[in-house]
Amino acid sequence: MLVLEEGRTLPPGASLATVQSGFDDALVPSPAGTLTPFGRPWTVSALGGGMTLYAGIAFRYRTVDFDARAHVAADALDPVWPIDYAELRPYYEELERRMGVARLPGADRLEPPSDPAVLAPHEYSPQGLLIAKAGGRLGRLPFPTPLAINSLPYGGRPACHCCGPCNEHLCPTGARADARSPFTDVPLPSGALTVALGSKAVRIDLGNASRADSVEWLDTVTSQRARVRARCVVLTGNAVQSAALLLRSAQSAAPNGIGNATGMVGSGTSFKISGYVSGSTTLDRLPARSPGGPSDHYLDDEAPSGLGGMIYEASPAEQAICDGNIALRLHFLAADQPMRKNTVRLANSRDRLGLQKIILEYWTHPLDKRRLGYLSRRASELLTEAGVKKVDYQDSNYQSGSGHLHGGCRAGVDPTESVVDRWGRVHDIDNLYVADGGFFPYSGGVNPTFTIQANALRIARRIATQLA
Repeated sequence: MLVLEEGRTLPPGASLATVQSGFDDALVPSPAGTLTPFGRPWTVSALGGGMTLYAGIAFRYRTVDFDARAHVAADALDPVWPIDYAELRPYYEELERRMGVARLPGADRLEPPSDPAVLAPHEYSPQGLLIAKAGGRLGRLPFPTPLAINSLPYGGRPACHCCGPCNEHLCPTGARADARSPFTDVPLPSGALTVALGSKAVRIDLGNASRADSVEWLDTVTSQRARVRARCVVLTGNAVQSAALLLRSAQSAAPNGIGNATGMVGSGTSFKISGYVSGSTTLDRLPARSPGGPSDHYLDDEAPSGLGGMIYEASPAEQAICDGNIALRLHFLAADQPMRKNTVRLANSRDRLGLQKIILEYWTHPLDKRRLGYLSRRASELLTEAGVKKVDYQDSNYQSGSGHLHGGCRAGVDPTESVVDRWGRVHDIDNLYVADGGFFPYSGGVNPTFTIQANALRIARRIATQLA
């Protein structure tokens, strides 16, 4: 098996701030309607992808995330997944056993059924304790965020010893699981897997109208091109990059791009709506141990459409307690409407590799603007209860792309509203699959990493069975 990986191994001590300047950008529309080069079509462009620098948050999608028809706007695309939680559950369980997830079962009232946790939840930061106490006084039910970070030694990896910030930083100890962690004990025959770093897939060629024959790829340093024949092609670049590859693969048998006979490739791209509130308060004494983030506003009749999102602690840049003051910061996010007009397409201009630049066209739906305001008010109330006198709001600029990339190769049973079937197979191509966040017909209201992993494992098992 050949893995074409555009990125390279991140250097020790890497952070998003130190490496993101090397990522290609995308074009996004400005308020004036012109295209500007501020789009973010990557989580992380590196070996291991977004899991190299993520916070380790390992939520399972909730039941409503697989069928949100009662909560989406009338002009949205069909949000129903062609699979449900019950079908995905065995793969969540296997991954959790393989890599370890620290969580407190039953604490989250919307948590779907699961096996017992393999690791106890982590202790909480002083910030998390203050937020949890404030949530309790407001009648909310805070709980520890499930993390794919060892609270005890597990899977050949050490326990976390809280040596610094996790999100957007490499883990220096290996306590946080990464893309390799579930498979470190899986033996492979010599030569069974080749990972080609710095190799960008630029085009898929069809052998006939219903079968992929080869992939053309580009060495990102030398700009030399090569081609590899394939029995099966699986796209896992991310929701934006996989859609762009299908569009770049226009040819006589697929004049608008592979899988794009009904114009759906790129459509339904979702980034999640999100934002931050922050402030500081006086810390007289540490509160007793208590969980740290509520899901009370996920399903809430007071939220526009009845579906809100998550609010949880986000590490501020400065975590130290100074002169009795402590900085608090909350992140809130929610699933956005899957809209046909929110899409990935290709520009006429070219990037440094000579490929058509990616355009991310995204507009926040009016319903989502109201939902975002609802979550911002609830998060601000929480900080105020925690003693913050002045609450500041910060944009996440999610409209330009984010760490949460979904849709673009939507799964479904109707080819006029989707690109792939329930197994991730492109509807009209027998041996071409999408196994990243592009599969998601609805983005869900929690972090997608664990669900992308579980679904990719489900698809991989299907492919392996068929090839055998």
